[in-house]
Amino acid sequence: MKIRHIGKMTAVLGVSAVLLSGCGLFGPEKETISIDAPPQSEVSVDLPNGTPSPDAAKDGAQPVVQETGERMVYLQDANGYIVPVSMTLPKSDGPAKQVLSYMVKGGPVESMLQGGFSAVLPKGTEVKGLVIKNGVATVDFSKDFKTYEEKDEKKIVDAVTRALTEFSTVKTVQIWVNGTLLTEMPATKTPITLLDRNQGVNLELGDGAVPGDTSSVTVYFQGQLDDTRTYYVPVTRLVPETTDIAKATVEELIKGPKQGSQLFSSLLRTTRVLNVKQEKDLVTVNLSSDILKYDDGKEASPEALQSLVLSLTETTGAKQVQLLVEGKPLASGAFTKPVSRPVQLNPIQM
Repeated sequence: MKIRHIGKMTAVLGVSAVLLSGCGLFGPEKETISIDAPPQSEVSVDLPNGTPSPDAAKDGAQPVVQETGERMVYLQDANGYIVPVSMTLPKSDGPAKQVLSYMVKGGPVESMLQGGFSAVLPKGTEVKGLVIKNGVATVDFSKDFKTYEEKDEKKIVDAVTRALTEFSTVKTVQIWVNGTLLTEMPATKTPITLLDRNQGVNLELGDGAVPGDTSSVTVYFQGQLDDTRTYYVPVTRLVPETTDIAKATVEELIKGPKQGSQLFSSLLRTTRVLNVKQEKDLVTVNLSSDILKYDDGKEASPEALQSLVLSLTETTGAKQVQLLVEGKPLASGAFTKPVSRPVQLNPIQM
């Protein structure tokens, strides 16, 4: 039985960030850059039961439409993992602030959640201010930001960091509360002076790794939403120190999740890594023919290939991945040529 994803996985090329104006403690959320922005879509705004809005009912009037945009928020799944979720949200003059507002418990995201997903920021949390300057996103939360359980501390830090660094203009994150810089989280004193994606997400120690003598790779395993739908979950794994990060990424993906995990990998553990080579923005992966043992042995699992692309572009910073099987490209399908990271991941539609 083939598995499909939440909504529809869209492999649109090009990642963007549009940071517009919005007021707060730090002044306006200034426009910094807009590159290769995905097109804005429009959706009809109807009343419950499909009744058109009053304006649309007038003779000759067009249905009311609302501009929307694709944003990446970070939520918690039913197993406690922090997961990226693409959402179609109303167009906003402050998209970075909007993303954070959709990560608050009891906030506007609640009506869109499914499959055990939940918001991660404490209920009542407000974004009082947000400014992005010289690659640093400085966000000022209300005091409610501190009202969380100790077990959620790392998840909150990871979710905020990952969500803001999804914007191409943001490299690091600073957290303030009520106008005061927060240098450590209140529950377990996690230091948070300058946060970036190098801290990882859903962190775990790999086999044979010794703390203080490790390299980190982020691999994308899968979680099960229901009988037919899966979603991708990033896991940062500390592995024995290595200079060949690209190869280590593929090897850890093949090893799969740790014993007892609710996650799984679509890559067969019998798959052998024949070679992994990175040249500037392209990673070429050469795997054994076991990668093709899917759908009666005729093709490679689309989920396995997508996991490879997500994992390698995340860990190495490369923009594209080329898959070879026993030294040859695939004969058909989307992966016959180099593939870029998808813009949308685990999409949920309004």
